[in-house]
Amino acid sequence: MDIGSFLIACIPILSFGLIPVVATYLGGKPVEQSMGISLGSLLFALVVFFIKQPDFTTTIFLISMLSGVFWAIGSVGQFMGIQYLGVAKSMPISNGGQIIGTSLVGVFLGDWATSQSKIYGFIALALIIVGIVFTSYRDKNHAQHLQWGKGLIINLVSVLGFTCYIGVLKYMHIDGWTSILPQSLGQIAGIFLMAMLLFHTQPFNKPSLKNGIVGIIWAVGNLALLLSQAKIGLAVAYPMSQAAVIISVFGGVFINKEKKGKKEWIYTGIGMGIILVGLFLIYLSSVYDKS
Repeated sequence: MDIGSFLIACIPILSFGLIPVVATYLGGKPVEQSMGISLGSLLFALVVFFIKQPDFTTTIFLISMLSGVFWAIGSVGQFMGIQYLGVAKSMPISNGGQIIGTSLVGVFLGDWATSQSKIYGFIALALIIVGIVFTSYRDKNHAQHLQWGKGLIINLVSVLGFTCYIGVLKYMHIDGWTSILPQSLGQIAGIFLMAMLLFHTQPFNKPSLKNGIVGIIWAVGNLALLLSQAKIGLAVAYPMSQAAVIISVFGGVFINKEKKGKKEWIYTGIGMGIILVGLFLIYLSSVYDKS
């Protein structure tokens, strides 16, 4: 992995880590927060489109839109999970699940092709699971108001949506520059349908517009992720991006004023350390992949 690819792969760490923190700070319902991200993403995509002017086929356009719909499911689910559990507890579950899901999809599509890369990769996933358990530790004295049952279920739905959003583009070999505009249209369509059919609300309103700034933050990270996964593989690029959980946890506590007890901080610190070791092994898996 050359230094340029590594730096591009690090951009989503900051972007994706800030999204739940900033969106929670700005407020709004899950569909409004997700619609705000989508509107900001569309604005960014239009700028990119006029600069790059990629060639579309009908298949590329429709698959990219489908990717956006999957993202909409993941995003609304993620913000609902935050409502149930808070940023500091929900995001480790969401980020960790996405690491596991996209890594397995990446392996299925050809990443970790050598035996050494598989060894490092699967050990990394095991460590990440352990890290998630530690990071998500809840002290009964500080978690009585949290809805863990609903939070876990909706996070699993969110993880499935996010895994499919990136997986279909990888499977169809569609690059980030080409997919970004139709993908943003799919995001808006998906959120609009969910808002009208499931939540019986109209998502185009002031809170949605206010969250548009979050969309630009997301779009920068998304483009960097799509570009980096084309160079270093999905099983490496996506897990790296999910180190964003560290920014989300600290942002949830210090910006969104979520409470963590002393014991929770200890477990969180241990969990983050284990996740970082897992991410380092993910990096090693890329070093030995196809070597």
